[in-house]
Amino acid sequence: MEKQKRLQLDSWLLRAFFVLSLLFPIFYSPYTDVYQSAYYGGFSWAYFFLACYLGVRLWKGLREGRRFSVKGKLYLGMLLVYNVFSFYFNYKYLHWYWEQINNTVAFLTFGVLVFCRTGSEPERQDNVRVLIHCIVFSNLASIVCYFLGYTKIMICNHQFVVYGLPGDFYETRHYWLYSHKSEYALMLVAFIALFVAYREKFRNWFTYLCSVTLLLFCLYLSHSWTGIICVALIFAGELLDRADWKKFRWKKRYLLVSGGAVLAAAGVASRILAERNVFSLGGRPQIWAAAWRTIQKYPEGWGMRFGESAMEVAEGWLVNNAHNVFLNAVLRFSILSGICFTVLFLGIVIFTVVKSRSWLVAGMWMALLLLLNMDYSLMSLQMALLFFVVYLVCISRKRMKSVG
Repeated sequence: MEKQKRLQLDSWLLRAFFVLSLLFPIFYSPYTDVYQSAYYGGFSWAYFFLACYLGVRLWKGLREGRRFSVKGKLYLGMLLVYNVFSFYFNYKYLHWYWEQINNTVAFLTFGVLVFCRTGSEPERQDNVRVLIHCIVFSNLASIVCYFLGYTKIMICNHQFVVYGLPGDFYETRHYWLYSHKSEYALMLVAFIALFVAYREKFRNWFTYLCSVTLLLFCLYLSHSWTGIICVALIFAGELLDRADWKKFRWKKRYLLVSGGAVLAAAGVASRILAERNVFSLGGRPQIWAAAWRTIQKYPEGWGMRFGESAMEVAEGWLVNNAHNVFLNAVLRFSILSGICFTVLFLGIVIFTVVKSRSWLVAGMWMALLLLLNMDYSLMSLQMALLFFVVYLVCISRKRMKSVG
């Protein structure tokens, strides 16, 4: 009975994290405007319940006699180095500790989940279903928000803020609960990978197709063409995982599917080329070069100047961030802290790809890294949920199959 209660406590803490992250993302910030508050997310109730969940799971794992592997110790060692550098530069120059705290919780989420099993098999299944239900409900609400004329909803500093684009804005876009259309697109791509990986968690094929279509429609509303391209990598990876090449034959259904995919790709490509010069990568190389010049000038990081200061890319062209998650980590929090952040992140990428040996995982990471390198598409308060989805798709699914 006592063991069952502990499992229930784990489950409730985890579900509170899901609900708060996807439906009521309540956080605090020294800023109240839409953009700066996203850059400076402080205490989050979702992360509070997640930290409690991680504490319970870690305590249970230690009681069961689990020990960290050599890879786990290296991961924790690098996380410690990241915190040492971050604390030093925060104390001396930057004075913004919450990013360090929230990033540490996010990295610990992946580490603890890999180190500690997430409970019994039925509990894991139920929690995955709860997560899927929260994602579906959240994005249904997103569509309602969009057609009511709102681009973004934010719950910050005890205030409920709705935000709409100016009427003369050069394009339509939708953020929902996220900082920018690129972050919304990144999370939608990760959610689609989760749905594809756990198709059996849906009631039937109809609910599965409706749920995936819902996320694709929200991705379309976000107006992130990069995100739409990225989804193709996920579906391609899943097809490669399921293909039995020894028995493969070009039948009519394969020709129809392939023809439909080609037509869809041609339609998307024509829309992208009509709006974007893809060959210049949207000016990203010039922005990255300007960011690197700024990093060389301020190796200790911008700190609280970030978001308010600007970099000159060319005459009359100013930007306030590097349009790249990893470059922004260096630009904001120093070269040493940013390098440690990047090493930890890429360590997760390499570990999950090698561990899973799956085309779906490879396609998912190709998609996510494309988005992460093209824009500031991941804030610290969304990173833990992203890593949780990565764990489910890359690690937990394989564990469940081996048990089953």
